[in-house]
Amino acid sequence: MNRMLQNLRTDTKGNALAIFAAALVPLVAMVGSGLDVSLAYMAKAKMQNACDAAVLAGRQSMDGNRWTDANKAEAEKFFDFNFPEGTLGTQELDFTVEPDEDDSATLVGSASGVLPTSLMHIFGFDTLPVQADCDAKRDLGHNDVMLVLDVTGSMGQRPSTGGSLLKIQLLRNGTMGLYRALEDSGNGSITRFGMVSYSQTVNVARSLRNEDILEDQLFWKDVYDQRVCYQEKNRWGNWRDVSCEVNTYGDEDDAESEGTRNVPGGRVRTYEPTRDTRNWPVNIEETQWGRSWKTLAENLAAFRQSGDGCIEERSSIGQPESPFSLLQTVSQADIDAVAANSSDTALQWGRYDPASQKGYDDDYCPAESKKLAVYDNEDDFEDAIDDVTAKVVGGTYHDIGMLWGARFLSPTGMFASDNPTKHGAVPVNRHLVFMTDGELETYPGIYTAFGVDNIHDRIQGSGNLDTKHITRFRNICDRVKETGTTIWVIALDERDT
Repeated sequence: MNRMLQNLRTDTKGNALAIFAAALVPLVAMVGSGLDVSLAYMAKAKMQNACDAAVLAGRQSMDGNRWTDANKAEAEKFFDFNFPEGTLGTQELDFTVEPDEDDSATLVGSASGVLPTSLMHIFGFDTLPVQADCDAKRDLGHNDVMLVLDVTGSMGQRPSTGGSLLKIQLLRNGTMGLYRALEDSGNGSITRFGMVSYSQTVNVARSLRNEDILEDQLFWKDVYDQRVCYQEKNRWGNWRDVSCEVNTYGDEDDAESEGTRNVPGGRVRTYEPTRDTRNWPVNIEETQWGRSWKTLAENLAAFRQSGDGCIEERSSIGQPESPFSLLQTVSQADIDAVAANSSDTALQWGRYDPASQKGYDDDYCPAESKKLAVYDNEDDFEDAIDDVTAKVVGGTYHDIGMLWGARFLSPTGMFASDNPTKHGAVPVNRHLVFMTDGELETYPGIYTAFGVDNIHDRIQGSGNLDTKHITRFRNICDRVKETGTTIWVIALDERDT
């Protein structure tokens, strides 16, 4: 017996089988847990990506900090697309999303589910939990947004692509969308909006100081008067003038040649044109509000307070102030320079005064523009938009709109004290939003901020009228971008962009 026990103790045959059998249970547990946990990590990673995408989409779809069922549906759509039910075998899937109770600018989401195990259920672990948390915050910082709005005649038409709304109505709707998207006062941001409505001039006088506008405005022009008379012979056979009219030309070459031509019953005599340099002083009380003679200072005050304060553009910096002379290039000084006092006439703007002009076809003054301001609610903003777009008429001079948008927005110009670059330690982002149907319409015979082109010819350089204004517009855009301001263009008609 002892010998048999001794042999059994020293006999190692079959030991590997016994050891394997003993190790099989922990080995299965280790491999099974590794497989199931790996799947769980993969499911969690995909769930986290889906959760992040969902809250970002939901936050992006919100108007300001307003949370609606539509925003929730947008977030859920993105989650379901990126992590559909059954992904990697996940069951009992649940996703919730809502604004943070303490910060309405932040959207928080939570996703959860369970993943059935493949081997760990042998040891009593039938499922593994899978969970992901996510959030998205829209923190735009502080923003100054200048809306430059085309209110010219073509904006009163429907787009070439059709539709029931006029282009000006589309513009108003677009500005409301911008307000809802950018209004984030709930997270401590300060967003200000300014509005420049433009056609062939701009209405900005009440935003300026008295010393920014010429007090003693003389309208300068060189003209050529030419008398044209219908003549008949008297009883002695001599020609005599029966009736005459005087035609005014901006250039001697534009006038008709001197001479006579026969017509039924008589002849027409055209006399040699005569040069005449004229100065018409502006008296605003006489020309717009009845014949009441006042001092120049009183007239200037009446002009600024009227709400009809459209301007004539001043000469380019460094150019003669009389006559007005504008370059096709625009410098930062043209945007920023401001008169030092009431005698600094080189940096003052003229008054848009149709009654003092001669030789033009049309004159239009758009509604009053508005400086940057905070609008506490959507109704106040909508009222302001309705005010500045109330007049939809006139030619389209994009450069005058862009120029005054740049002036209202500039942190280094005449409104610098109102336009800080930071609020506390947080910088202010500047945006200029240019909304137009793109249709440039310039006419040499209408009265604009640049005078009457075929009489005054104030913009220097070569090229036709359109080319001159397009060149100035592009120069202004370059200056605006150089200041770190972002320019956005919203086209309201595909055909005219």
